[in-house]
Amino acid sequence: MKNIITAILCTLLTSASLIADDKKMLECEAKLFTVREPAEFDSTLALATKLGIHKQVILEATFLYYVDTENYKGIASIHTKFQEHLKEFDLDTSKIFATKEQWQSVIQYSLALQALETNDEEKFKKHITEAYWLSPETASAFSHHITKRRNEKLMKQIIISPDREILTLENEKPITFKELIKDNDALILRFWSPWNQQLDTTYPLINSAAIQCEGKKITFASILLGSDQQLITSAKEVIAEVKPPLPCHWLIDSDKKSLGKQLRISDLPTLVIISKEGKVMYHGSASNNLFWDNLTKLNPAIKKPNRTNQE
Repeated sequence: MKNIITAILCTLLTSASLIADDKKMLECEAKLFTVREPAEFDSTLALATKLGIHKQVILEATFLYYVDTENYKGIASIHTKFQEHLKEFDLDTSKIFATKEQWQSVIQYSLALQALETNDEEKFKKHITEAYWLSPETASAFSHHITKRRNEKLMKQIIISPDREILTLENEKPITFKELIKDNDALILRFWSPWNQQLDTTYPLINSAAIQCEGKKITFASILLGSDQQLITSAKEVIAEVKPPLPCHWLIDSDKKSLGKQLRISDLPTLVIISKEGKVMYHGSASNNLFWDNLTKLNPAIKKPNRTNQE
């Protein structure tokens, strides 16, 4: 009788242990796909490996982490592991892919980004086209790089004249770029619209950048993309509601000779850093590390804040 009771107790303890382990694995998996602070993600990744979470799940979580944090170098480096696992890819195990072709598209996407790093445009076109062919439903991720590549070429050709005028939002009177920059080293232009303000997940980063630029020889300005009177009214209402207000100059883009069109602004918000010589130093999102790298070069005291629940 004693042996039977001991066996039952051992079985119960083993079952409880397995349940606890399963719970740990599920919790760890969930964190892998949600944690975005670098140190916390790295520690979660180490725990996932220790717990024996499926290699494919770890690879998928790592890829998604790189995408969400705009770590394109990370994506460019992941193709080897994805290629090695291609034959073992299991659709039932997948957490984010609906087809095997989507897994293959990541390999091509990774190779395309590698080509960008080496400035090999022909290879970039080849691999990004193949990535699109394999996964057309994620075309927006690929088109982002095509647009960025084209913009980089065009931005190198643009020089903003110091005498160029733009209207102030407060009284719609003109102000020149020379008056905006004054004796500062650069000007940050944030192109925005009140009609997409609630969708702007990067605002905490934008706010941090504007605050940090104060007193550090960098002018920060927000440009309303459009001059429609209803848009202007909405913009003023949004500005009045935000407490504390964003520390910046408030400006309006013009319909004729639009600065937004010259700088090829297609997404909102977009940040553009312009040097005191009128050259474009950066064109993109506040969540991109390159934006913060440029600010740190201008003034080492400026740092990217830790990610909150804002990229």
